[in-house]
Amino acid sequence: MVSRHFTRRTALMTGAAFLAMPAVLRANAPRLPRLVLQTPGSGPAMLMAHARALGLFDAIADAVDLSIWTTGDEMRAGLVSGRVPVTVMPTQGAASLYNRGFGLRLVATLTDGHCGLIARGMEDCTIPDLRGKSVVVPNFNDFTGHMMRLALAHHGVGLDALTLIPATTQMEAAQVLLSGRADVALLAEPGATAALMRGRAEGLDLHRGVQMRDELGRMTGLRPSLPQAALAMRADFASQHPWLAGALTTALSEAAADLNANPAQAAENAAPFVERAAPMLAQAIPFANINVLAAQVARPEVEALYQALIAADAGIIGGALPDDGLYAV
Repeated sequence: MVSRHFTRRTALMTGAAFLAMPAVLRANAPRLPRLVLQTPGSGPAMLMAHARALGLFDAIADAVDLSIWTTGDEMRAGLVSGRVPVTVMPTQGAASLYNRGFGLRLVATLTDGHCGLIARGMEDCTIPDLRGKSVVVPNFNDFTGHMMRLALAHHGVGLDALTLIPATTQMEAAQVLLSGRADVALLAEPGATAALMRGRAEGLDLHRGVQMRDELGRMTGLRPSLPQAALAMRADFASQHPWLAGALTTALSEAAADLNANPAQAAENAAPFVERAAPMLAQAIPFANINVLAAQVARPEVEALYQALIAADAGIIGGALPDDGLYAV
């Protein structure tokens, strides 16, 4: 169903394109009866909710079952079981599953990086500044944990020079920071903005620090980009529906452009889904760096990330760069 937030501009564009399409093509356009799709509650969740509100999934499926996963184990269980054939996942996780023999296709990257440091009493906190500090890191044995250890190694900061506090989720990590049990947290949007707003309302001296996309750019020599979240699809599902990867990439690209141009409206659309206040989400969107790139287009930056992870610990992604078969479009 088209959302009440479907803008007049989008309606006119969609209507014109539909009318220009020959009737026989419209009648024969591929379509799913139901699309099951999951996302973490970070930046990509705002993108997915906004795409649904704009009606951009309507041409793809009669019904869209969109939900949020909260842990990596939950995400992998849904994907491996086949219950969730399409999911947003850490880009590193896609390589790990693929290299271990699981049939997977990377469809598109969805952000240029949406995680960074939030520090107490330190403005512009950098990775070397973490010496002697306590730092809470969510998903410690997954992507954010790997990125923290990678950044520390790049700057020559030994693991014995600071106290790393593991947290299971973004929300848990934010609570540890706000309660005073950590000096710094590595948080993704919109959780980072939420923690800042709450902390400042409580009189805490919280500040944004370095963004991990800037850190990876320095390591790779490429632009400041951390393609940390990607849309992935089971290989068998991709083979059954060869048109779907391209259709989803097109829909999400349009949603991303509208989200960045109209953050307040996108925040209103996303608020019920992510269960966050719209004004906070509107402030988070500029720091979420939502950008949809088809997997083949994003491949150089994805492989630069993979090379950095391999240099730190080849086992993180299964020992080697994935071959051409990982990249769907």
